[in-house]
Amino acid sequence: MDLLRLRSFVESARLGSFAAAAEALGYTAPAVSQHIAHLENELQCELLVRGARGVRLTTPGTVLLERADRLLAETQMTVLAVRESAGQLRSLRVGTFPSAAHHLVPGALGRLRAAHPDLELALMHYEPPDGLTQLAAGEVDAVVTHRYPGVSWSAPTGVRTATLIADPLLLMVAADHPLAGRTRVDIGKLRDETFISGTTADPNRIALAAASAGAGFAPHVAFETADYAATASLVRSGFGIAVVPRLAWPSDVSGIAQLSLHTTVRRVFARRLLLAVRTGRASALISELARNLTEAAQTSMRLSSSS
Repeated sequence: MDLLRLRSFVESARLGSFAAAAEALGYTAPAVSQHIAHLENELQCELLVRGARGVRLTTPGTVLLERADRLLAETQMTVLAVRESAGQLRSLRVGTFPSAAHHLVPGALGRLRAAHPDLELALMHYEPPDGLTQLAAGEVDAVVTHRYPGVSWSAPTGVRTATLIADPLLLMVAADHPLAGRTRVDIGKLRDETFISGTTADPNRIALAAASAGAGFAPHVAFETADYAATASLVRSGFGIAVVPRLAWPSDVSGIAQLSLHTTVRRVFARRLLLAVRTGRASALISELARNLTEAAQTSMRLSSSS
């Protein structure tokens, strides 16, 4: 059974359409459809029912999906075991997002290189949750990602995530804002404020909307940007207030003030920083990377909270 066709089937079943599976895997929709057709021909049964709204599993498809997850995971474990036994795991490809690339990953990779001078390292940029499909496909070995409150996504087949640390979401206001002298504010008190955030699909915006909805209002976002440096500049200039992760807080704090946020949604308003790896037996390098990242995150949080 061709593993490429099997992965196309698994992603189509998981995401509900050939188009979504194609986007996740980096193929075209016709190519994914052809993969499924070849698989169905090989097994001599229909695996997915095609419809105007996407695809759904047949009974044989459900049986295959249950076993395909295990098969793909076992295949990856076998590849890792063989490479480790042959001493070939001398490279590590890590995917990450901007604030983690700035604060966490360099130190963690630096410690790895110090411990393993011959280790070949590579860093790839992904905006969460991008990168997880590439991880499942073996294009990278680990991905540092995040999950904001209210944001929902599922890890692809063969990928598991572990929390590194909670990254508090803090309120940024101009230094001359009436709230600037406070250390904490209830989000319900911000219903008349103008916000700076990302687009409606941005995780920051989704988290802000969810927390605001819990307080009975919809935030007025007049300025859209996903760049936290630009956000800080807009806040300094008095255009609005913003919710910013502590890890992404600017080093130049002139003209801005920081407040913790109390929400009705959860006791600690924070995004979770995650390390995603493939399921199965993790290599010693991956385990070492996870320890280094956790320590780097804890150190960064201590430094930012004391500044």
